[in-house]
Amino acid sequence: MKRYFGSGLLLPLLLIAEVSSAAKAPGRWELLGTRNVDFRNDHHRIELRLHEGRFRQIQFKVKDAPIEVSNLVVTFSNNQKFSPKVRHRFPEGSGSRVIDLPGERRMIKQIDFDYRRINRREGRGKVEVYAR
Repeated sequence: MKRYFGSGLLLPLLLIAEVSSAAKAPGRWELLGTRNVDFRNDHHRIELRLHEGRFRQIQFKVKDAPIEVSNLVVTFSNNQKFSPKVRHRFPEGSGSRVIDLPGERRMIKQIDFDYRRINRREGRGKVEVYAR
């Protein structure tokens, strides 16, 4: 009797542990958009289709040239805006920290950011924005 009771209690506990660990498991990063920055402009916008998903975090990566990014604004589907502090110089091949979006998973309408080049001799750069 004790053997059946112990295994009967153990199975639900294992299932609860499995479900909670799955809920905490990080999702896969999705590329939301890429912008080539030619340094003629100092502002770019990545517009998303509203059916692309709901997200909780964003991150961006810099490629091909060092860039200083400032004034990041995330606009959600309800037109609410979120402006995390990201003024930072990114060497070529680096990326931002993971930026948590406020509230529950949300649909993103667009992402705006200002930038400037760090080295005048460098050519074009690329900014990639990811979310999960």
